[in-house]
Amino acid sequence: MQEVIDTLLSWGYVILFLYSIGGGMVGILAAGILSASGHFSLSLCIFIALFANVLGSTVLFLLGRYFKKDLMPYFKKHKRKIALAQLQIKKYGVSLILLQKFIYGLKTFIPLAAGFARYDFFKFFVLNFVATVVWAVGLGYLGFAFGASISYIVDSFSKYSYAVPLFLLALIILIYFYLAKFSKKR
Repeated sequence: MQEVIDTLLSWGYVILFLYSIGGGMVGILAAGILSASGHFSLSLCIFIALFANVLGSTVLFLLGRYFKKDLMPYFKKHKRKIALAQLQIKKYGVSLILLQKFIYGLKTFIPLAAGFARYDFFKFFVLNFVATVVWAVGLGYLGFAFGASISYIVDSFSKYSYAVPLFLLALIILIYFYLAKFSKKR
């Protein structure tokens, strides 16, 4: 088991880069937590996630702009939604591009829709870069703070070693119920 952990830690920056191309929210949070424990450099993790995320969003935008006809067969069930998204991009483009990083599921769709709608590339790139900086720094430090507080709690429990697994189990159960409630259809 320790070999698996060592392998993950040695390839952690590469994994963060690859994961951040397509999304990265969980990746930057995990990197922040691992940075708090001293396994990674927080500033390097933020830079890697930022660079990869900007790269991924830019590629999606360019795919949407220049390969719309090739991509549309994959979205034929969602033509109405795509048309609506294009109208929303034209109307609320700035706010959608700035907020897309923080709304799970929109990160990959908004750049494609902006490309489909022929949104101005330079404007998209600047807004996307600003949103990604806020996203990477904010979530990186949030993960770091969470990791530091968890390590403090785990250190406090070190006198009572039996309590650490119970605490982690309770934390996992709380997260599960929170996510189950959050993702429930209404």
